[in-house]
Amino acid sequence: MMRRAAIAVGIPALSVLLLAGCAGPDARLASVLDRVLDRYRDTGAVVHARVVEIATGRVLYARNEDLPCTPASNHKLLTSAVGLDLFGSRHVFRTWLAADGDNLLIVGSGDPGPGDHRLTAAMGEAPTAVLDRWVEALRRRGATRVAGDIIYDDSALESRQTHPTWRGFLTHWYAAPVSGLNFNDNCVDITIFPTEAGKPVRFEVMPPVRDIDVINGCLTGTPHAPMIEKQHNANIYRLGGTCSERTALKSKPVNDPGAFFADALRTRLEAGGISVHGRIRRAEARAGGAVPPPAEAVVAVHETPITDVLWRINKNSQNLFADCLCKMSGREWERRRGRLVPGSWENGARAAHDFLRRQGIDDRGVVVADGSGLSGDNKVTARMLSDLLTRMFRRPDAHVYLASLTAAGIDGSLGPRMTDLKGHVFGKTGYIGGVSSTSGYVRTRQGRWLAFSFIYNVIPEKTGDDTDVKAFTRLQDEACRVLVAWPETTAVAASATASAAGE
Repeated sequence: MMRRAAIAVGIPALSVLLLAGCAGPDARLASVLDRVLDRYRDTGAVVHARVVEIATGRVLYARNEDLPCTPASNHKLLTSAVGLDLFGSRHVFRTWLAADGDNLLIVGSGDPGPGDHRLTAAMGEAPTAVLDRWVEALRRRGATRVAGDIIYDDSALESRQTHPTWRGFLTHWYAAPVSGLNFNDNCVDITIFPTEAGKPVRFEVMPPVRDIDVINGCLTGTPHAPMIEKQHNANIYRLGGTCSERTALKSKPVNDPGAFFADALRTRLEAGGISVHGRIRRAEARAGGAVPPPAEAVVAVHETPITDVLWRINKNSQNLFADCLCKMSGREWERRRGRLVPGSWENGARAAHDFLRRQGIDDRGVVVADGSGLSGDNKVTARMLSDLLTRMFRRPDAHVYLASLTAAGIDGSLGPRMTDLKGHVFGKTGYIGGVSSTSGYVRTRQGRWLAFSFIYNVIPEKTGDDTDVKAFTRLQDEACRVLVAWPETTAVAASATASAAGE
């Protein structure tokens, strides 16, 4: 299990009162935030914003709060909240290795954790450590050969593994297919090493597998400009350019994650002295949801705590983890209604809307297309996100949710940002074309907790020397500085005016 510092909430849950009508917005705060957030209004970018004082429910600031907008990875705040609510903070997701006569059977639940490089690195392990444990478990049973096949059952999640709106991203790691069986983030990692000048580089593949093709057109030499491309709809990877030093190339997705998992296991078995005489194949009947193999057949189990899944989703914005959790939530939601069906983006969306309504959160205008926010079809409102954050803060498991968020100046995607605000800003970042978003919590210098959402849509690709997407991200950071100082806004107002004058 990952070790991480918990964020002290600092307010007893029973003392959090959501009194939305208790007072109006803060006029001085609104004046300052308007100046900050509207700095590039002439570009046509649209800001969606809302700030709530959690202890009272007072809405301190709101702009276009009910206008649906594209959230990018801020969408993960909803995905992770739904998963935590459905499964609970102590849940573990499992992947099983079982004996099935002469065959080996790998059964998945949608668990995205096996072989994930960040989770394994935090435990001081290689991504293949789970396979080594499985090989050792077979050895303890006296196995020296697998006479039959390696069968993989990925039926816990739907057979559609990539979203139709991801068409332009399918050869990139962040759009890796979402499967009931997942390993190494469903990607291959290729590292290249220089040899002799003008000669092809040497390369290594992680995990070692048999059923991929690497076409090596990368030569040793300068300038140092290596590249890797994946062929669409095939596990063929082309290396090119030049290489002058050891280089880990960008991860690239595989086409069938279940077969990839089985291939990696076969390679590890053979390296460990256990021969495999059969082939790799998918289980013939899709069960419509993962059912653990009979206990007497289970050889080994891999477990990923939900806290690790939430950590990868919110701190690192790992898309595969978010989309797996969305689908697993959909399957669990259906199971509780007596329907054993695979998890899908559609029933994940139904679970999300059901969660929002049970929490008393307005879900009008909300569209759940995927779990990660990669799809441009996702829609949220600043009202929904700020209300969601407010409700999550008052839950008994609030510490789990907050601990999964990235912390400004400390870790995750907010780590490089707002380094002067350590201990004050916790949240989720987001970016896709035309969208920049930051939502989360601010702990003010006076110790008050605020929930906020700042989302820009319709950002032009380039609008001048300093008004690209990063410029809008800087505005969000500046707005957070205003919130940290609240209710003392006078000095911040002067600073904002000076910053605007200097642009």
